[in-house]
Amino acid sequence: MLVGLALGMVAANSPLADIYAIVHHLPLRVGAGTWAIEAPLIEWINQGLLTVFFFLIGLHTNHELTRGALSEPGAAMLPASAALGGMIVPAAIYFGVNAGDTVALRGWAIPIATDIVLVLGLLSLFSGRVGPAIIAFATAAAIFDDLGSVAVIALFYGQFDQLWPLWMVAGGLAGLFILNRTRKASLASYMAFGCILWAGLIMTGLEGAVAGAIVGLSLPLSSFPSNAAIRTERRISPFALFFVVPIFAFFNGGVVLDFVPADPQAKSVAIGIAMALIVGKPLGLLGGTVLALRLRIGSLPPDTSMRDVFGVSLLAGVGFTMSLFIIGAAFEATPIAGTAKLAVLSSSAVAASLGIIALKIR
Repeated sequence: MLVGLALGMVAANSPLADIYAIVHHLPLRVGAGTWAIEAPLIEWINQGLLTVFFFLIGLHTNHELTRGALSEPGAAMLPASAALGGMIVPAAIYFGVNAGDTVALRGWAIPIATDIVLVLGLLSLFSGRVGPAIIAFATAAAIFDDLGSVAVIALFYGQFDQLWPLWMVAGGLAGLFILNRTRKASLASYMAFGCILWAGLIMTGLEGAVAGAIVGLSLPLSSFPSNAAIRTERRISPFALFFVVPIFAFFNGGVVLDFVPADPQAKSVAIGIAMALIVGKPLGLLGGTVLALRLRIGSLPPDTSMRDVFGVSLLAGVGFTMSLFIIGAAFEATPIAGTAKLAVLSSSAVAASLGIIALKIR
């Protein structure tokens, strides 16, 4: 992921910049007539290739809710409350900084997402010093965080360019619902209706990649062979994490560093993102955790203290994949998008540094 980001930054700020821009916007058309979908390469990556990553999120969440760490009654309440607080507070801070600016407010969801891959990677630096319970808590909170982000993308981003493809969306959702209720254990059937749903979302102007998460969540895992979900995750994860995400990072992280002072609107967006990720995320996650403990709807995992939660809450300010995706949906290819991406990257670096320091001195 970081290599892809670095290469994208180099390509966008080197003699290769023109070639990078041409490939970035290379038009691709799939289908024929009114059934054709035409979009630049970057859209096929963000709406097509990234569907695999979203499917992995949905499948992993499904497994944890049905057979994993979140399947026990009440086990999910503490990380769910923490994740909810970690979404509400950053969004509120961003709203407060950009109140009254309708364009800037389109980016309100940028700081609500935590990059689970990077956070778990950073936690692996403390192997032996950080117990498995706090890692499970961080993973569960990030899962709910990602699931909430997917819901926000589906509900608040995209425009209805055409109405008739909504029938395709309805048909895809209905097919997945019927397959789930009948407990049909045929992955091909789910993929078929998932493709219908994906095409309908794209044609209506919504975010097609969300279809991947919906398919992953709709699978009735109890009807499949034992450990089928784990085996599927192990097969998909290398492709999703070592190909899809780096490619996404390469084409979305190529921000031109022209060092021209940003306009006030872009500055306001950047300040909102920085405050939300560095301050809002930890406050929200800690607040959600404390609220759940006070209401006695959850309890800290064994051998875990609030100091551990504090360190994890700081790391939760690391936003990347989802944040960059939402930037593209909110601001598209505008100068504000470039400034917002730099704000996410720099704020994530600060959050990671603070989290590492907190975990080292715990």
